[in-house]
Amino acid sequence: MYIYYLVISVQITSVLCYHNRLFTLTSYENISDSQCGFYQLVETGDIEGAKTTAQTSTKRFGISTNIPDFTYVTISGTTQRPVDPLLQFEDSIYRVLYGRDPDPKPIKKIEEPENVTSNETDLLAHCPTGQGFRGEVFQNKSAVHLPFLEFVHRGHCHLKITKDYMQTAVNAFAIFIAGNLDDILRLPSLYVLHSARTIAMMKIAREKMAATWSVVKGSTPTEAIPYETLERYRPLFKYLNGKEMAKLNLSDSRILSYIGTHPDLSRHQVGVVASRYIQINPRWTEPKYLNMMNNLLCGVPMIFMRRIPENTYLQLTHQIFYHIRACDPLQRRFYLAMMMRTQALGKSYSWSAREVSRLGLLLAEVSGQDLSAINPEAMSGITAQVMLEMPIHSLKSITEMQLRYLEPKPLNILARKLIAYQNQQLAASGVHIIPSFSLISIHYILFYLISIILLCKLYSLCIILRFLRFYYRHCTLFSMHVEITSFQYTIILSMIPLNYYMSTNSKAIDCNFVY
Repeated sequence: MYIYYLVISVQITSVLCYHNRLFTLTSYENISDSQCGFYQLVETGDIEGAKTTAQTSTKRFGISTNIPDFTYVTISGTTQRPVDPLLQFEDSIYRVLYGRDPDPKPIKKIEEPENVTSNETDLLAHCPTGQGFRGEVFQNKSAVHLPFLEFVHRGHCHLKITKDYMQTAVNAFAIFIAGNLDDILRLPSLYVLHSARTIAMMKIAREKMAATWSVVKGSTPTEAIPYETLERYRPLFKYLNGKEMAKLNLSDSRILSYIGTHPDLSRHQVGVVASRYIQINPRWTEPKYLNMMNNLLCGVPMIFMRRIPENTYLQLTHQIFYHIRACDPLQRRFYLAMMMRTQALGKSYSWSAREVSRLGLLLAEVSGQDLSAINPEAMSGITAQVMLEMPIHSLKSITEMQLRYLEPKPLNILARKLIAYQNQQLAASGVHIIPSFSLISIHYILFYLISIILLCKLYSLCIILRFLRFYYRHCTLFSMHVEITSFQYTIILSMIPLNYYMSTNSKAIDCNFVY
């Protein structure tokens, strides 16, 4: 028991006799200032007595006395700033509405919106939003509204990208509608790239569409724009002028094919780009580069194309004539004449299905006589895209044997064109036509009623069959008999179901009524 008392007394004595100099906090005030000082042995007396005691203790333990009497050392530390309660509440609301991970996509991380509050020169700068003056929710989700256009100041709008992507898109839509070119130029470039397809669907001024290119390009030179950026910008690329297109890096085969395969470019645009490409590439007449130009062939003068050897046209790839949408009929007839030469594909009666498919949109300029001379087996090379471009005056020359080898989609398009052409001719002659769906709907109602009667009264089956026979015989009295050719009759038979016909003995179009 005495041993425990002895140990405790020794420990207390050692603690009380500990006189080493330590870097400790001197007072509570120094905690906030992050200032530290030497531990002072101030027991009695004034400060001078404390200094003498400290010097004596340093000599006793052999410590140098060159240390200053009183020193403050700054300790680096972080001070936690108070959190704004409003921001904390907004973050909680976002977490409830959008989940526990409300981090936005890289759009906000890469490109933050401009700091509107720090703009001291523009006092009207603001971010249009549809959430103002509206607070309703549906299924714990905030509604999406178009901003009030009367509160949108033209020329002072900024787009703020928030975590509510749908509302952000509607806010951008309001800027496109009510804003001017200055507002569009302030849009984030990456946001415009991601929304290019949606922006292209808007019916707004062409100048606003063209201004999006300045937003996407920014300070980057036009020749340094990469292919990936152009691919994202494809829906809006048609609003770019030809001079700006010609400044692109045409030596890149991907960019050249990108321009050549774009379906919405005009002849002027492809003409400016083609003239620029001819200047930078003296070997453009080789088949390798002609196959990459595609639609740019419509911008090359026909004088230059006449100088190309005839066997070069035979080396052109099969998709090149599917992209020549900027060519006028004169240019298409020129390329068709070059392809129909003996050194190329020859006359139409010698074409195979592969050669017919190779001509592409050039088939729209084939005459009716040449079209009827094509082998029936070769008609399978006509695609739906080509059939849409072919005129009706040449399609009337297709024979009945050729129809058997057409694919279903081209055949449906051909039948629609023939029916529309006949309706147009009848309307021009002054005959009023009732839409065909009226007769079809009447027949459906009759069939439903008859089926119910058959289920309820099986014993009167013979009487009902006689009624149907009488009905179909006398319905032809109200139908309009139009004399048509065997070819057109075969087309319509392939399109309209058999139960829509009133009579199979006469060649008549019974899906149209007249008063």
